[in-house]
Amino acid sequence: MYGGLSPAEREAARRQNLLDAAIDTLIAGEKLTVRGLCARTGLTSRYFYENFSSTDELAETAYDTCVAGIAETVSLAFATPHDLPVQIERAMTALVETLEKDPRAGHILFSYRIDNPLISRKRQESTAFFARITAATAGASVQSSVDVGHAAQFVVGGVTQLLSVWLNSDETDSSELDGPAVAGLAATMINALAAQLSEAPTSSSS
Repeated sequence: MYGGLSPAEREAARRQNLLDAAIDTLIAGEKLTVRGLCARTGLTSRYFYENFSSTDELAETAYDTCVAGIAETVSLAFATPHDLPVQIERAMTALVETLEKDPRAGHILFSYRIDNPLISRKRQESTAFFARITAATAGASVQSSVDVGHAAQFVVGGVTQLLSVWLNSDETDSSELDGPAVAGLAATMINALAAQLSEAPTSSSS
């Protein structure tokens, strides 16, 4: 034991420090470098490479760490035994509340300042993930001729943009948006998709 911590606990603490430093660096719009991260954490490059093979691996781990809890929250809300509109409302409320409690995760997902190719790719993957959940839920009893997957991507893209504006409100001067309003708007958008998908296609008479 050293300083009251076991070797495993010290290693876990160093890894968490590097993850926190990576998140703060990305949110600040700065480039991830081993030297910069070591300066932020007070760790040597040796400890960096004991935990991560590259800054790309660290960025990916930081992103996955931030999005994991959000994805679980939304999935659980959709899985509750309620009518679809209620499921969607609860899912969007849970999503917004999670982002309010952990704004750093929200900025990793949506901040305009982050210009990192790997984070951009991970954001696309997350959008596809949420689109699949939306399509599977809203399209459970599809009668419409609308392509469920494409419609879900369109709606999730709109919800993503809404969340981006809300989370970056200090930069875009959108102070009128608050958490409950954002959750309500997002739920309305997805419920509108669900309603359209549940409508049987009309046939034209000859």
